[in-house]
Order: sequence, then C-alpha cells, then structure tokens
Amino acid sequence: MSILPVRDLGNTGVVTDKSPYNIPLNAFNKGFNVRFDEGKVSRGPIFRKIKDSLGFTPRFAFGVVPTSGFDTVLLVSDTFVINEYASGTVTNVSGSITGSTSPLPFTGTSLAAVTYINRPDRVPVYRLSTGTNFADLPNWDATHKCASLRAFGDQLIALNMTEGSTSFPTRIRFSDITTANSVPGSWDAADATKSSGFIDLVQVKDEIKDGLTLGSNFIIYSSDQTYLMEFVGGQFIFNTRKLFEDAGVINQNCVVEAEGKHYVFGPFDIYLHDGTSKQSICDERVKSFIYDNLNNQNSDVCFAQHNPTLNEIYFCYMSGDSDAKFPDANRCNRAAVYNYRTNCWSFYDVPNVSSGTIANVNSVATYANTTATYALTGGTYYSMEDSFDRHTLMVGETLTADGLTSDKFYGLDLSDTGQLAFELDTEATKPVLLERTGLDLDEAGSAARQYTVVTRLYPQCDTINPTDSTIQFEFGASDIPTGTPTYAAPVTFDINADHKIDSRAAGRYLSYRVTKSDNADFDISGFDIEITATGAR
Repeated sequence: MSILPVRDLGNTGVVTDKSPYNIPLNAFNKGFNVRFDEGKVSRGPIFRKIKDSLGFTPRFAFGVVPTSGFDTVLLVSDTFVINEYASGTVTNVSGSITGSTSPLPFTGTSLAAVTYINRPDRVPVYRLSTGTNFADLPNWDATHKCASLRAFGDQLIALNMTEGSTSFPTRIRFSDITTANSVPGSWDAADATKSSGFIDLVQVKDEIKDGLTLGSNFIIYSSDQTYLMEFVGGQFIFNTRKLFEDAGVINQNCVVEAEGKHYVFGPFDIYLHDGTSKQSICDERVKSFIYDNLNNQNSDVCFAQHNPTLNEIYFCYMSGDSDAKFPDANRCNRAAVYNYRTNCWSFYDVPNVSSGTIANVNSVATYANTTATYALTGGTYYSMEDSFDRHTLMVGETLTADGLTSDKFYGLDLSDTGQLAFELDTEATKPVLLERTGLDLDEAGSAARQYTVVTRLYPQCDTINPTDSTIQFEFGASDIPTGTPTYAAPVTFDINADHKIDSRAAGRYLSYRVTKSDNADFDISGFDIEITATGAR
C-alpha cells in the first residue's frame, strides 16, 4: 500500500487532445462549468437572470459607460430594434431608424462619448451621450455599408465596404478626426483638408472580417490573414503592412484585447499575438475537441468575450459535442474558456447565447451586493459606482427543446461570492463535471501491466456555503488507456463532515469523476490517493 499525493489541481486545466496517460496527474480529460485558478478547481460562474421574457429576439449586447451615472446596456433585436436596459427597465431607443430581420452580425463601438451600432445590411446608427434615441449616421453616404465599424484613436474605421451596388471587400474607410460628443464631420476621401479617406488592401486574399485597436496600432483581420495599420500622418494618414499570412478570424466580434495582446478565435486555431509574433494557445491541448465539434456551417454565430474580473476569455461557438447540455441550440451552446493568468482551459455550457458584453448592472449598491462595509466606503454608495467590478453579460434566445422558456438577458456571476443582485437562472445554469481517465499511477511506481486498487481518497476541499457542502465522487477503471471506464455507484462526500472516501476501484487504468448537482461555490485543491498494486493479470 502506498499514498500518492496529488496537488495543485488548478494548475493544468483540461487537456482533451493527448492520450490520458500522457498528461500530468493534475490534468483533466473533461472539465465543464468549472474554472482553474489559484491552484484549485472551482465552480464556474452561474447565470443570473437580469431580465427574462424580453419580448424580442436578442442578437447583440453592448455595454455603455456614460460620462456620468450608471452603466446601461443596449440590447439589439434581430430586426435592428435597439432597446436599452437601465435599472431594471428595458426601453426602446430606436427612434426613427428602421431595420429588417437579418442573420448578419452586429458590431458596436464608442468614440468621444458617442455610441455606434452597425450591421452590414444598412447604414450605421449613432447616439450622442446627451441623446435619448439612435439615428442614422450623418455625413455618411447613404448608399454605403460596412461589415464592421470600429474606433481607432480619434477616428472611426469602416471595414469591408459596399458602395452603391459595388462591393469592395478589402476596402478600409476612415473618417475625419472626431471631437468630443460629436460624430465625424466627413468621410470624403477627395477633401484634402480632411483626414478622411480609404485604403484598398488588394493583397488580401479574402474579404476583411473585422479589426480592433492594439496599443497605438489597428489590427485588420480577414479569415486567413492579419494586417497592421498604423498612423503616419501627412498625405497618406495610415500605413499598412502584413503581419501573418496564415492566421485570421472566424467571425466578427471574435477578437479580445487583454494585457496588451489580442486573443483571436480563428477558423482553425485560437491564438494570441502582440502585433509582432503569434502563438497558439490551444494546440495539443483542446484544439481538436473545439474544432472537431464546432459547427462550421454556423460559424457566423461565434463570438469572444472577455471577463477581466476572472482573467478569462470565452470563445463561444455552436458545438455538437456529446456533453453539450443545450444540444438543440441554434446559437452558441459552448464556451471554450481560457484563463490567461493560469494558462488553463475549461469549458462552460452557455444557454443558446448570441452576444456578450461588460457592464455594471447593479444600479444601486447595497450591503447585499458589495463586500465593502459602510466604514470602508468613505462616502455614499453612489460615489463607488466606478469601483465596482463590471460583469460579463450575455443575451440568449428561447430554446424550448432544451428547457429555455424565454429570450433573456443574463449576468455571469459566482454563486456565493458574487456581486450581482439577481436571481439564479436554473434553466441556464448546468451542473459541474470533472473527469480524469487513463490514470496509470506510474508516479507511485505502478506499471501498466499491474492491476492497481484505489482503497481510499482523502480530498482537500472547501465550500463557501455550509448548506450546500456535498460533492459526488465516482471511481472506475478500464484495462486499456482509451477504454470506457466502468464506474461504481457515486459516493457523496460532505466537505463539512467527511475526511475520506472509501473505494475499491481496480484496473490497469483508473478513472474518477466529480459532479456537483447544486449551484454552490466550492473548490478542490488536491487529494491523497491510497493505492495497492495487486500484480499482473
């Protein structure tokens, strides 16, 4: 008999693409609705119901940080109706703009305290910080459309143009310099007194999909190439050069900036770059699992969302993997989650979502939704509004086949230690699953030809909520490393009362599963395995 200590379960994360016997002892083959951080594995964020029964099909969400007051969130329907969420109320702010139903992706940006929304089938729209409703963008040619509209410096950048009846898929238009709380005064390339104009990237093999600022430069993405645009001033205004010949983006809204780098959801890889060099962050770990199950015919639903509070990036897509809890989804049902602080991957079930954003939707701070005491605030709660964490928010569509009964506006939050003062959505939040198969325990000197018996497990667990302190463990085994394990009946472990789990799992390759059916926060940092080698068979 020997004791094998397993520690730092939060240091490696999920590795799906390597043989289980070739991954570290503290790695997992599966990890759904969990996160890896601070050396432990914990429950991932739950979905809180900010607003349900929206009364429209939400396709785009965009958080607006005003010059004063609390954040608001724009919720845009598939028919281009713009609604604004503020303090529990949803208000139509479309004004006189009109739109029709379209599957094309929206983009949103803010510049000089003005908010812009674009969809490739119509003229972009805007709203001043002092305004109530949106309107068509003035000084913009009414026959022009663009695939994406972004802010860069003091200018707006329009990508992939349609001008009249002519398509210019590699054209970049840029506006004149913009002043505070105003829209660009010109987009005219022929006016030498203005800083507006256009560039045709004729060397781009495919159409431009999107772009995003990176430091002092602007990065332009097609499906398979990446270009850098930099301000040079003078007659030419901007200069462009190719960065990568073999890397692009899968869809609009699939690039996230974090800590001076772009994290990009590409059509064949997820990678990061700093404007000079790139590297894959999923190769030989989860790449095959993501792309083998990604519905390529519906890649236009993909998007990426940053959660800076948790140091996570969600790469959302429609997946056909067998573990997906929303298998009938027509939008995103899976998020591949990368923690850029720990360099770990996990996966979340997402409830048929179409877009994400960041905002503080706790319009009034209370003792219930902030961890600060009154003595520590140094003033009123209202004065603290900008110090609150801005949460990741998503919009999801009705999916009755999978139990989603209405169109909703969600907030992602931790269960017991979160700060969003909204009700848990039991339809959208799915259970935890952790699984590790193919354990040969050669770390304990056990060879693969031997049968190994796990007699006891001593978990190192903790819980925040003492009323939801149970975790279920299952132990199993197989005789081949890729074989489907045979599991014994689940064993309930009470974090507050138990210190060990008895087991008689035996085989050449051992397995275990951890599940938690309730939604409470918990963490597992490690365990000790008591094992006995029984010889060859």
